[in-house]
Amino acid sequence: MRKIALSALLALMLYGGDHDLYPQSISLVMGYSINSTDSNLENSLIHGLRYTQNIYNASPWAVDAFQLAFDMASDIEYLTFDESTSVARFAGNLLWTMDNPSNLTPFFLFGAGVSYVTHPKEPQSSLSLFSNIGGGVEMNIRSDIALVSEVKYIYEDPKKRYLNTNVGLKFSFGD
Repeated sequence: MRKIALSALLALMLYGGDHDLYPQSISLVMGYSINSTDSNLENSLIHGLRYTQNIYNASPWAVDAFQLAFDMASDIEYLTFDESTSVARFAGNLLWTMDNPSNLTPFFLFGAGVSYVTHPKEPQSSLSLFSNIGGGVEMNIRSDIALVSEVKYIYEDPKKRYLNTNVGLKFSFGD
């Protein structure tokens, strides 16, 4: 039975899929954020939403898609005092994919955005800019549904750096 399941999984992974068959997609992701010690925040669970628009071009060096990404982490404990905070990040990313004949499509991303952090002990919350770089892989289950995994390094300033890992489902649509 294990051989049959392994063979089916291998066939699914190697079956030719086209990740950009549809022009748009929405991805729902969940993950974990590893925060730098200098950020004064505990590591935390995150969840997010991605909207991706494919760009069809003939150049192998050109951007394949652009993405709007939203990530949210709630009730993050501070390292030095007994309070918690929330972090919301909104980013625009450029994506480059490595097209191949299999269902597994690796991608690279680079982008920038805005981070909003609530502060329980201060009268106002903070807004700051960040950049991120990362990569991942998506595996087509059907032509319009894929499993997505990504890792992003986020840099706000020398004291605030984060490593986000996400997994989720991507739903593609459009003509």
